[in-house]
Amino acid sequence: MIKQLQYEIQIDYLDSNQFIIYAQHLEQNGRRAALSDWRPLLFSWHAESYFGTKFPDVGEGIQLSSLDILQFFSDGAHQSSLFSFSFSKRVEWLQKWAPVIFTEVAEGRVVPDYAQWNAGKFGWKLMNSFNELKIEEESSLFTFSFIRQWLSDAIMEFVEKDEALGTRWAKVLEKHPALLKQSKGSDEPVIFINEETWLEQIGWIEDEAPFTVELRLSEPVDEATDEVSDDPVEKVPSARAFDSISDKLSVEISEKDADSDNSWTLDILLRDKTNANHWIEWKDNDTASTVPAEWHGFLSKITKSFELWGHIVPWLKATDPDEGIIRSLREDQAWTFLSESSIQLAEAGVEILLPSWWQEIRAMNPKMKIQLRSSVGSAQASLLGLQAIGDFDWKFATGNAELDEEEFLQLVEQNRHLVKVNGKWMKLDPAFIKQVKEIMVRVKKEGLSFQDILAQELMTDGAPGNQDEDGLDNPLSQIQIGLNTHLEKLLFQLHNITSIPSITIPNSLHGELRAYQKQGMEWLVFLRKFGFGACLADDMGLGKTVQMITYFLYIKELEKPKMPALIICPTSVLGNWQRELEKFSPSLKVHLHYGSSRKKGEELTETVTDYDIVLTSYGLSSMDEEDLGAISWSTICLDEAQNIKNAFTKQSKAIRSFNGHHHIALTGTPIENRLTELWSIFDFMNRGYLGSLHSFSRRYVTPIEKNKDAKKIKQVQQLVKPFLLRRTKKDELVSLNLPDKQEQKEYIPLTVEQASLYEQLIQDTFDRIAKLSGMERRGLILSMLTKLKQICNHPALYLKDDFSEQSLMERSNKMEKLIELLENILDQGESSLIFTQYIGMGKIIQRVIHEHFGETVHFLQGSLRKQERDHIIDSFQDGKQKLLILSLKAGGTGLNLTAANHVIHYDRWWNPAVENQATDRAYRIGQKRFVHVHKLITTGTLEEKIDEMIEKKKSLSDEIISGENWITELSTDELRDLFTLRKDWNE
Repeated sequence: MIKQLQYEIQIDYLDSNQFIIYAQHLEQNGRRAALSDWRPLLFSWHAESYFGTKFPDVGEGIQLSSLDILQFFSDGAHQSSLFSFSFSKRVEWLQKWAPVIFTEVAEGRVVPDYAQWNAGKFGWKLMNSFNELKIEEESSLFTFSFIRQWLSDAIMEFVEKDEALGTRWAKVLEKHPALLKQSKGSDEPVIFINEETWLEQIGWIEDEAPFTVELRLSEPVDEATDEVSDDPVEKVPSARAFDSISDKLSVEISEKDADSDNSWTLDILLRDKTNANHWIEWKDNDTASTVPAEWHGFLSKITKSFELWGHIVPWLKATDPDEGIIRSLREDQAWTFLSESSIQLAEAGVEILLPSWWQEIRAMNPKMKIQLRSSVGSAQASLLGLQAIGDFDWKFATGNAELDEEEFLQLVEQNRHLVKVNGKWMKLDPAFIKQVKEIMVRVKKEGLSFQDILAQELMTDGAPGNQDEDGLDNPLSQIQIGLNTHLEKLLFQLHNITSIPSITIPNSLHGELRAYQKQGMEWLVFLRKFGFGACLADDMGLGKTVQMITYFLYIKELEKPKMPALIICPTSVLGNWQRELEKFSPSLKVHLHYGSSRKKGEELTETVTDYDIVLTSYGLSSMDEEDLGAISWSTICLDEAQNIKNAFTKQSKAIRSFNGHHHIALTGTPIENRLTELWSIFDFMNRGYLGSLHSFSRRYVTPIEKNKDAKKIKQVQQLVKPFLLRRTKKDELVSLNLPDKQEQKEYIPLTVEQASLYEQLIQDTFDRIAKLSGMERRGLILSMLTKLKQICNHPALYLKDDFSEQSLMERSNKMEKLIELLENILDQGESSLIFTQYIGMGKIIQRVIHEHFGETVHFLQGSLRKQERDHIIDSFQDGKQKLLILSLKAGGTGLNLTAANHVIHYDRWWNPAVENQATDRAYRIGQKRFVHVHKLITTGTLEEKIDEMIEKKKSLSDEIISGENWITELSTDELRDLFTLRKDWNE
């Protein structure tokens, strides 16, 4: 038998219009009862909620909204239960008063709450007061202030669900959207005189008058014709055409000022509610005789309207109470009425009619324009780089009307906000005027540069005033720049390389240029003429070096510069530059700034004046920054310019500070991993062109690298295109007729030893990763990444233990595969390059090859001296050696190794551009044989997943021109998926 009064039903308020109902055991010290024990009983007769199941659970309670609570306790369903409950005092209060309150709500006796509106909120209340309904407080929870808020929430829910009330409310909101504003601001006045006026004005209480009282603003009468504008007027906030009144002529701006007698007027219109086309202009009380007789009993509404308008906009009150409001407005008052007061009145439900042109111009300021004078860019006043241009005029235009600087400043001086030019009204917003003044001061101080002109012209979506956050950094983004003929031609040439003037190849060049190489040299000369830096980013093997050499020869013959050009390149390619310069341009005198006996200080300055070219390395450019930076070079050329990609390194900062007449960057990969690398190269070429690194990162790097923002990618493409020339081996113009190249992936399983080491490292590392965050976590992940790749290469590389040739072969299937490939290559009398990213691995390969084939094989890596590198390269190119091991970093760029027709990548790099660079040591101009590329990949490991990612992703450089750090940002689960060994592929 079930005990009676076993449970007591309680109710608490949660927040956000939500309550919770729960039950307590009366016999167990108030412990909450399980939901399944009491919900079916309490809601056994409440079919509307599917017996309580539609309400969400909150612990051992049920969550109900304000309206749910009101309805549930008003219909008595909870008292029809077969089970008898005890109820708390709060619930007893609801049982008593919910039926009374819900009856009022259900029968529509509710109104918007004027008191809450004045407090800056919106709410509802019952039409009858609590006293009238004899509702009492329940001080333990339900105070009157709480009851009001609860009822407001419940009524809002009911209105949204009830068709009749909802339709009525929707019509009110359509006419008065300001009703739902969260707050009007504590310092704003109460805009309505009383609750009745407010309810009537918003349309909740029906206005019985047969007419509406409206305000119309009319523009000044034209002094020449005594007529006003023939433009129609508009209703605020929604537009409605009104009877037209005529005006034919415009007023010259110089003939009228803000204190003129030509005033704007406010007209009072009485409009028939049954016929919108019937209206009467109310002048004064004498007008009463002209209104329909049935309107007479409602003329007091006009006075009430005056009181309301004056209450909302106090400055409209007339000094004579009989006049109600002022009818004649000065220009400054008309401006205030148009821009502020009309909106306040309209939001309060007042019918406002304004000139139709206001809707057109209120959101439109005159466009600022800089018109460049005809001399800019001409032969008499040629441009030089991105420096300041002083010859321009300011213009301010709207529609077909245009003001010059003098006219604009005259209007500003007169404090004009509305002016008619060529028959059209122009708006001069104070905020706009302030902005214009600030921009004019800044431009006069900093000057207008060709950089500003170019950046704006290149941005297809860069219309003035539409630059997003860019305008914060660059006020010129708000200005339209008018080009002259010279600059239009220059910009066309920057966009179209085929339009660049052709030049004659110097006779001093020992060799011939292909068509695309000649075009590249002409492009470099063209940019030099205008002082613009250049990035020649042709594919590896397309002859950037010979294009550069031809450029040096041409500049020597044309300009006869007093100072030499400086070439900065990796140490590994210094010898290559020496050989290429000697081969193609023996007339150029070359000085090698390298070695311990290199000249310093004034001795260096005096020495280099006798030479045409000075060659040095990136490392020395940093060490000898002061000496090299003291010389004004004719040209500074960076070969493999990606060496300055990190803008914060001492080397990058030093090189970017060097002074040269023309800065040129040579690189096959302007971007390897990060977009900031492109910024660093461009900062060397054309300082400041892409802005500061901070602004460039905020504006482009973050949106592109994190969000793949297509719009931003396109903008960067447009910005760099004029100064970056990239041709690939696939371009029709190039037509290299190179032999075929085949890429083949060799999949190799791990040995048992490798698999064991691999899994143990992952397990140990992930145990630690879970306990770390920030930089420690990132560092541990990168360390694990390196170790896993070493294990995939060879256990001896990871363990750093002693080894013999026999054990080395047995412990790594990848090593066995390498030897197998090399045997086939050597049997056919062919040659191969072998790339690895680890010095230790290179040494292991070197030892295995020596012991297996009985031949010494060279290893080209960063610690070698220049003479050693040159000897290694020469012996390989001459065919004295058939195999050459190279570290990816030291041998992956700048070298010409066409003697090889096989390229083996022993391990994989994240960036395909780096691998392609290495491959192009053999696959380049001069290669006559089929090139076979072998990529060794251990199955089921990180290497295979690296390969999958490379194949799937479209690289950043392809998107813009066309690392590893991103891994540290992956979640632990994503990392585990990336690194975990697939055992089924490694038995």
